[in-house]
Amino acid sequence: MSNEPVIEFQEGPPPTELVIKDITVGDGAEATPGAKVEVHYLGVEFESGEEFDSSWSRGESIKFPLAGLIAGWQEGIPGMKVGGRRQLTIPPELAYGPAGGGHQLSGKTLVFVIDLLDVVVPPAAPVIEPATGPAPAELVIEDIEVGDGAEAQPGAVVDVHYHGVEFDTNEVFDSSFLRGDSVKFPLAQLIPGWQKGIPGMKVGGRRKLTVPPELAYGPAGGGHQLSGKTLVFVIDLLGTR
Repeated sequence: MSNEPVIEFQEGPPPTELVIKDITVGDGAEATPGAKVEVHYLGVEFESGEEFDSSWSRGESIKFPLAGLIAGWQEGIPGMKVGGRRQLTIPPELAYGPAGGGHQLSGKTLVFVIDLLDVVVPPAAPVIEPATGPAPAELVIEDIEVGDGAEAQPGAVVDVHYHGVEFDTNEVFDSSFLRGDSVKFPLAQLIPGWQKGIPGMKVGGRRKLTVPPELAYGPAGGGHQLSGKTLVFVIDLLGTR
């Protein structure tokens, strides 16, 4: 859709709940909760009709994971299909909170018109079964799926999806899967367990690493919330260079 939208001034009191209005229904892929979306959008304040943000004005669409956006977008975009245009009227509670909240739009009801250009649905987070027995004293590497792409080398920059739980409790402490966006970083900047455990993986592969504290965040009392913890990661290697 190439035409920039116009949001007509709305009279009457602002709604207290999210209002979803489909202007054009798309026929492409459907956005799901947690998806990564590419959009063009225009945002105005409900009461004044003043524009406060617009990708159209910047001349460039934007891609981002829904999980990182205001609640009104997280609730209002799923169900849209690529090619569609939707208007969302979002009360403060689903936007930037009540007045005095510290954001320039706190206390404001916002109106967005959003064009959905593309959707990337992230893979489901892997299930890591609770561990049995004592925590290992050394790094344990298990290949769940062996990839057939380029092989990660020591010191490489890797693009990964990962899911991490504590060995003892099986509680999730970090997960790119749950954020809906993969991560790129140099292995040299990561914990030793990753520096030792990822080289040899090939793109397309999935590997499980069980990492003792000495190769993670150090012994208990080390100042990090995960100090003293044995950690379990499932890592998908998406790219390497």
